[in-house]
Amino acid sequence: TMFWGIVSNMLLSFGMILIFMTCLGDVDAVLAAGYPLIAICLSATKSVAGASALVGGNLMTIVSSTIGSITSASRLTWAWSRDGALPAYFSRVDPKQHVPVRSVWLPMVIVALISLLNLASVTAFSVILSLSTFGLYQSYFIAIACMLSARLSGRVEKALWSLGRAGVAVNVFALVYTAWLGIFMVFPNYLPIDANYMNYALPINAFIWIIALVTWFAWARNHWPGLDIELIDKIVADGDRDTKD
Repeated sequence: TMFWGIVSNMLLSFGMILIFMTCLGDVDAVLAAGYPLIAICLSATKSVAGASALVGGNLMTIVSSTIGSITSASRLTWAWSRDGALPAYFSRVDPKQHVPVRSVWLPMVIVALISLLNLASVTAFSVILSLSTFGLYQSYFIAIACMLSARLSGRVEKALWSLGRAGVAVNVFALVYTAWLGIFMVFPNYLPIDANYMNYALPINAFIWIIALVTWFAWARNHWPGLDIELIDKIVADGDRDTKD
């Protein structure tokens, strides 16, 4: 199940952290390396071939996770365009492949263009990475906060798998932990701080929030019809039927 998949990945990740910390070697050399992972693997194996094999395995993991990210981003793009938050052009599903091809290509092209910033400015690229991670955790925080609000107001329906009475405690812990991590995501990466190494994620994030709020109150709340409730109910009903079968 998904739960045990998360638990197993957590344990494996913790094991990987222990291995890297044990085989770290010269900390200064690792920090000075252009690619710290390669430096750690080379220090641990004392072999270019061995380090290449370890890094190759890591690259396979990255590629696998990238496929999942593309799938998630494309489906979100498709859902937004289907519900009117993005142009309907991206909501088309290819009749042969049964995949929203346009919604797949849109985030891929945007990410590819953003990655080119690394050629012009490492600082700008680092800001984008920090901002994306910070934004991701904000989305977690908002979703968990909504779930906690629904729990406290008794609006959570009984599900096949539920945290039960522990749900509130788990949600509160998740909110505190997410907020705690978010604080460190906007810290500068290096000391002393100057214009080249400053983390601009927080002011840029604030600017994005201002633009989003202005857009919502000035236009979107009066023009966006909202989620397609009928379609969501149909998907939920189909899921319940498949579960029972």
